[in-house]
Amino acid sequence: MTRALSIKQKFIVMIVILVLPTVAISFWHYFDIVKKQTVEVAHHNQDLASSVAAKLDNLIAETFSLIRTVSAHPAVLAGNSAEIDPLFAKLLPSFPLRLNILAADRNGNNIGSAVPDPQARSLNYLDREWFCRARSGMEVIGNIHSSKMFKRAAVMMAAPVCNGNGKIVGVVGVPFDLRKLNAVMATSWHKRPQTSLVVVDSNGMVLVDTEEPGMVGSKFSKNLVPCNIAAVDSPHYHWVDSKGIERLVSVAPVDGRGWTVIATIPLSKARELALSISRVSLLVSFSAGLMAMMLAWWFGRTMIREMKELLTGMGEIERGNLEYSMKLSGTAELEHVAESFNEMAERLRRSEAELRALNAELEQRVTKRTIQLEHANKELESFSYSVSHDLNAPLRRLAGFSRVLLEDYGERLDDEGQRIAERIEHASQQMAEMVNGMLNLSRLSRGDFRRQTVDLSAMSREILNGLAGCCPERRVHSDIADNIRIDADPSLLRVLMENLLGNAWKYTRTREQAEIAVGVLNQGGQKIFFVRDNGVGFDLSRADRLFTPFQRMHREEEFEGDGIGLATVQRIVHRHGGRVWAEAAVDEGATFFFTLEG
Repeated sequence: MTRALSIKQKFIVMIVILVLPTVAISFWHYFDIVKKQTVEVAHHNQDLASSVAAKLDNLIAETFSLIRTVSAHPAVLAGNSAEIDPLFAKLLPSFPLRLNILAADRNGNNIGSAVPDPQARSLNYLDREWFCRARSGMEVIGNIHSSKMFKRAAVMMAAPVCNGNGKIVGVVGVPFDLRKLNAVMATSWHKRPQTSLVVVDSNGMVLVDTEEPGMVGSKFSKNLVPCNIAAVDSPHYHWVDSKGIERLVSVAPVDGRGWTVIATIPLSKARELALSISRVSLLVSFSAGLMAMMLAWWFGRTMIREMKELLTGMGEIERGNLEYSMKLSGTAELEHVAESFNEMAERLRRSEAELRALNAELEQRVTKRTIQLEHANKELESFSYSVSHDLNAPLRRLAGFSRVLLEDYGERLDDEGQRIAERIEHASQQMAEMVNGMLNLSRLSRGDFRRQTVDLSAMSREILNGLAGCCPERRVHSDIADNIRIDADPSLLRVLMENLLGNAWKYTRTREQAEIAVGVLNQGGQKIFFVRDNGVGFDLSRADRLFTPFQRMHREEEFEGDGIGLATVQRIVHRHGGRVWAEAAVDEGATFFFTLEG
């Protein structure tokens, strides 16, 4: 059986027939095209250098915009590490190519880092030139250095943090990850093969080298030799690289940043393109001959017939007919294509069957877990009812017996006995309130939940009017912003505001003139609601206990309460997908902030 010629073999036969009468023409075309392609390559190389310079300028501008934004954040101005770390950690994923976002106080001590590291707080940046320059009031691009935290080459972008009085209280810095920048520029920022990019700073240090990454951090030492290219206005150079290849060089500055982008491409690339175009030109010229037409017709007819079969098979697979089997003949390559196609269809059939089985199993698991969850919820509700019923009844009896003991046998008890009986009654009542509080807290996570637009201003005034009606002798000035609209569950929102305003009312009762305010802030397109008072405040260092059930910030002898109010507030905020936090100082009042996503 005679083996059919491959496509490659047929093409060689055609080339042999065509090449002999056209050799002389090819030389003439070649040198003319070399000159034109060199000009085109030079233009492309200069455009590439300018494009990369513009991208670097955008990255730097974006980084300084980020620095200016976080420098104005209250947590950064206050040097509050507990809030700075999560703030920076939330921002960092949105800014690739950056190693970290960090903050330091005026003495160079680290007070914030987007990347958690036990050693971060021990770092000091007084020995870094970028810190000293930024602390003097400038936005700076530092020199290349080894990051203290990551132990890799980086360039720091930094700017001062100024308080409301214009005083510099610290520095915010964002280091560029030169390893990632090198990788991105090598893979994504240029398309033409064999093109390489180098970035050097104002000191002549190499920041990026896509051809030789090991040169990053060293002094740029290439000798740029000027060269003139017709029809190209911008200056170009050439050098011989470490592999002995002569390369065409284009240069573009990063505007106002002190960096320079150098793009290079082998001069041989222009000759390769010229040779390729000359070959195409010669083939087109020879196709005018009768023999070329006959060969092209014969070859084209064979290929078209097989390509139609290939397209038919692809269409069947696209329509979902995985049982289709392709049959191609005529060349070894096409027979191989048919075999590969049929193997692919068989793999798709197996994958589809496995996927269907996996989906069926997954649906069964979801159904089973749903039933288990419903059963667990019913058991939890039953347990909650049992706690309420079984504990409240003995507590009521205990309170009743202690009251009977005081009323009927009080004369027989001495002062100590009466005091003990009163403490038993008070403790039983307090325990009943705690049980009911925990039961109500658990119910907040269940039940219907429906959002609608609520007038928070009107609700706040209604609650404060009710509190004022109970204590008409108190002098309280309320400042409630008008027309505060919020999307929330109305009943849950009322419970939340009753707790926050009730606390504000309670903890300002020692003030001759109490001040209570309700308002809203807009930060980055997000609404942040707040309740502020001028009451007794609390020690913010104990804020980790603030929203824990039964954890009180004041003694019961000073202010009554069951310790469940702020836990209820947090549970309601979390059910709305928001967050709640507080700012306070002893004897200087407190402010509670919350967001309700949706």
